Amino acid sequence: MTVIITAGADPKEMPFSPAIVTNTHSRTIHLSGSTAFPLIHKHPHDENELTVPEGLYDQTVRTLENMRAALEAAGGKITDIVKVVIYNTRMTQQDEVNVAYMEFFGAHRPARTHIGVASLVGKGLLVEIEATAVVSDSPVETRERY
Repeated sequence: MTVIITAGADPKEMPFSPAIVTNTHSRTIHLSGSTAFPLIHKHPHDENELTVPEGLYDQTVRTLENMRAALEAAGGKITDIVKVVIYNTRMTQQDEVNVAYMEFFGAHRPARTHIGVASLVGKGLLVEIEATAVVSDSPVETRERY
């Protein structure tokens, strides 16, 4: 069973859960950091192939879609994600990330860390997101306190 701990917070107002507890016979999927670069691209990098949207919101949307593609290829779904780490080069615009994030996850609220960084691996990248998913057939329960 997966238990979502709200710790008294209103899950509709926050883009994350303070804690997630998993205690299941399950598979864990560790998703590498996704960016707005094409999910599959050449190495060494071809600069013509690696164009990204200029805005933080649009890059976050594309990044989350790349993450979804990797997760689904591994046999998971968005509601299996229990932990997300966001690396953001524009923390003053973090609300743009939160809007895209909440649209993507809907009512699902994984535990989350949002970190401000000076730069990312590629030219023009503003955000990178990694995640951990736990795939199980057990039900999900939400508790105010554990």
